[in-house]
Amino acid sequence: MPIPSHHEGRHAYHFTHIDNLPSLLKNGFLANNHPKFPKAHHRSVAASSIQKRRSTMEVTCAPGGCVHDYVPLYFCTRSLMLLSVINAKNIDQMDILYFEFPISLVGREDAVFSDASANTLIPPTFYNDPNYLDKLNWDEIDSLAWKCSSDTLKQQRAAELLILNNLNLNTANRCIVWDNDTKSRVEDIVAEAGVYFPKIDLESRHRRHWFFNFQEGENTSVVRGPREIKMDYEQACELIERERAKHKRTAPFAYMRDLLEGMHKDFGCVKHTGELINLKSENGVHKRTVDIHTQEVVSNLISLAEYKKLGRKQKLIVELAAYFHDIGKGPRSRWDKNNGIQKVDPNHPVRAMPMMVDILTKYTGSISRKSAESLTKLVCYHDLVGDVLGRGRDKQQIVDIINDQDELDMLFALGRADVTALVEHWWDDDQATQLYDWCLAEM
Repeated sequence: MPIPSHHEGRHAYHFTHIDNLPSLLKNGFLANNHPKFPKAHHRSVAASSIQKRRSTMEVTCAPGGCVHDYVPLYFCTRSLMLLSVINAKNIDQMDILYFEFPISLVGREDAVFSDASANTLIPPTFYNDPNYLDKLNWDEIDSLAWKCSSDTLKQQRAAELLILNNLNLNTANRCIVWDNDTKSRVEDIVAEAGVYFPKIDLESRHRRHWFFNFQEGENTSVVRGPREIKMDYEQACELIERERAKHKRTAPFAYMRDLLEGMHKDFGCVKHTGELINLKSENGVHKRTVDIHTQEVVSNLISLAEYKKLGRKQKLIVELAAYFHDIGKGPRSRWDKNNGIQKVDPNHPVRAMPMMVDILTKYTGSISRKSAESLTKLVCYHDLVGDVLGRGRDKQQIVDIINDQDELDMLFALGRADVTALVEHWWDDDQATQLYDWCLAEM
């Protein structure tokens, strides 16, 4: 069926993780219910609760079936669903590939489209006639805003084009990638497969897909994902190992225990914690300044049974981590344009990495490599356990970064101390125990 002329030139998009590219090159785009869909190896970028809903949602026009019988595409260029996945820190934005298709796919006999996302408890309206494209909220679909004023508009922006069973790779106009490094990775995978692939492009100014951190410049994700976080952590550890002996004689604290004693006496004895003194936060959960919150976390930590069970060195490491866990919210000068009030910053744990290099080389005269790596890791990942329990972060990330049970015990103790300093009932003992036992079994 023909497309109304005023919609010609539009596109539809399918985004997926680069890890799925080898399978895509072999089989094309497959519906979840397709017998060849690689369920065991597919890297999903959707929440499990959404997937369950889509698996039972009926498509109410021909060719019928349920949503999981179809390959999903979206009409919007900038997906708020992608933003939610990024905010959960479950993927790196640089690893997402956007495939662009002509809107003429709507006219296929195996195509249907919806006036909103097929993710909600109340299903959208489904159509199989291109003349009903005018039923969609194109003003919202075309919006590049990062937020919607209502949940209804958010769902309307995510209106879908669904293709039954499968979609050939040669129907795509192009593949849009994060940067030239990602482009090279895609080219290498495609070359190895030796199959057709559409043109690979960076995004254009007219069709935006990514969520950049504009304060840091182009090609910086608004939220760092697990791969990028790990790279920043490992780079910090390498710098610490290279530099840690250079200031042995001039460092104000000879050993970790001296550094901790200094923190007990003077919270500002290290410039990075000093920057947090009287620093207010826009985060409504933080009712106190960052320095007071930090000291509450330390107080919470040393009262925990989990802390008291730790060995002497582990107590020393995790208590220092509690003092340093929020240093990435500074320096205070970052917030001069916001009246000196710290904005919510999901990247603050990884922002602390250069500061930890400074603390463990210039401020500490002697520290073992293992202790330096564990302390830096706790600061970098202090939010991980709380995020897994409360925000849907992938629990596999804990197992991926922990080396032994000591680190696991310290990470859980620090996570509990931090969460309960904010809102005590946010920590569920039963869920935390189940998660801890799972991690221990998987290590």
